[in-house]
Amino acid sequence: MITRFTFVALYLALASGFSIASPDVTSFDSTRAFEHDFYVQSNLEFTLLHELAHAVIELNDIPVLGGQEQAADQIALMLLIMADDSHNKDINPVVLNKLLAISGEWMIEWKNEKKDHQPVYWDTHPLAIQRFYEVTCLIYGSNPDKLESLRKESMLPVERAWDCDIEFEQTRRALAWLVTKVSDYKFNKSWKLIKSKDSKQLFSGRIKVVWIQPNNQEDQRIYTKLKTFNHLASVLTKLNDLLNLKNYITIYLEPFCRTPDAWWDGTKNNITVCYDLIKDFEKNSLLLPDLVKQLKSGIRN
Repeated sequence: MITRFTFVALYLALASGFSIASPDVTSFDSTRAFEHDFYVQSNLEFTLLHELAHAVIELNDIPVLGGQEQAADQIALMLLIMADDSHNKDINPVVLNKLLAISGEWMIEWKNEKKDHQPVYWDTHPLAIQRFYEVTCLIYGSNPDKLESLRKESMLPVERAWDCDIEFEQTRRALAWLVTKVSDYKFNKSWKLIKSKDSKQLFSGRIKVVWIQPNNQEDQRIYTKLKTFNHLASVLTKLNDLLNLKNYITIYLEPFCRTPDAWWDGTKNNITVCYDLIKDFEKNSLLLPDLVKQLKSGIRN
């Protein structure tokens, strides 16, 4: 059970970011993570990578030990980390801000879980607070020396931080194995992707996006905003180059959902991302800084 003190300490660490206690990251500005569009895009990118991980696991019959939801989280997080060269032991402000934005979203979700109803312990998804610690552990494990501030600022208890470098290496090796099974690439000794074969012509599948036209002004605003997210198109282009797919995977941006959600449907090879989920990201990008201020005020009092 997480205590109120730990919960507050985590939020204070989230607010201060990675700019304290390590000279290697003194120039890092964590406020970027809470910029409206950056926050939304980061969480949307993770959501898509998570659902695409489900698709890759299922379509390629990838064996999974443990829960598939956690495996999909780890694949998505490692793709985010390694795409930004953190595996080369560089402190990359882009990936740190992305992970901070994703962590912030999970902290908000955890608070809402506790406020609105009891957490659902039987669900296949880990609890939001567990997902918060998972992303923090993986990024810390990628470079414990330069990211010691994560542990010192109470974002990561020492009991978990102790083995995070081992968890990172295990997850990275698993990702390296997965890449050889679903693409023509492999990681070299420096953890750079290199092409190892040329069989792309045997795989006609691609990832494509279908934008469903909304019928009200608010959803039209979301529709227009999503189309301006150029980085999303760049991510999908890179994935199409990387993955060998026998079938098309269609991503539907859907304004007519009943809940703020996203899911993979293996019967249709479709991923659905609901506009209401984007609206939740938008709302939380505004909510989190104010909540941090409230918690700081509460501590002083």
